Parts: sequence; structure tokens; C-alpha cells
Amino acid sequence: MDSDVRIKQLVLRRMERCIVCHRHFDQDDISVISREQDMWTMLVACPECHARNYVAAVMNDGNPDEAQLALRRLSERAAEDLDVAAQTDVVSPLDRITSDSPVSAADVVDMYEFLNDFDGDFHALFRG
Repeated sequence: MDSDVRIKQLVLRRMERCIVCHRHFDQDDISVISREQDMWTMLVACPECHARNYVAAVMNDGNPDEAQLALRRLSERAAEDLDVAAQTDVVSPLDRITSDSPVSAADVVDMYEFLNDFDGDFHALFRG
């Protein structure tokens, strides 16, 4: 069993389900952000409610204080990214759709054109 699978299983034992919607996590919900000799940082994201949790796994004689600092930095960076996204004038087809309005053919065409040109770089999208 490779180390990714073992670490993810350990995380799943500690974080069994989403604290927001109570959906059970699985290994596909965990993304490894960084791997260092004595610490891994991961993102556990719920595909149902989109809640996100940062996790640090300290290996061997790793420093737990460094892990806490790494998690704090990740959280701060995520908050900054959200602030930047809130301040931009990016208008995507999703911004125009409300839960009250039915999806029109024009909405589908707009989304197709948006996705056709989108390169997958969400940071650049929200940075403007």
C-alpha cells in the first residue's frame, strides 16, 4: 500500500464525516497539497456542501507547532483568495443564474462559451 493511501486512511479515521452536512468522506475527497519529510498538508473538501478543511499530518519526529503554522498560513491564504474574489468584477454565466430562474438555451450557450475558453486557472479567474 503506498504512502498516499495510508495517510489518507489515517485522515479518514479522524475526519469520518463533514461537520456541515454530515456526508461521509472518502479518499477521493482528500487532496495532498504538499509533502515534506516530516509533514504533509492536505485539503479535505466535501463534494456535497463544498466545506473545506485543511489537515496536517506530522510524521516521525515532526514539529506539531510547524504543522499548526502551516495550517494557519493555508487558512489565511484561502481567506485572502476569497476577499480578492469578492472584490473582482468577474461576471461568469453562473453569476446571472438564480435559483428562481429556469435555465434557458442562452444560459447553456453562455456556459459553453465560458467553459470552452476557460483554462482551469481559478486563481487567475478570481484575481481578475
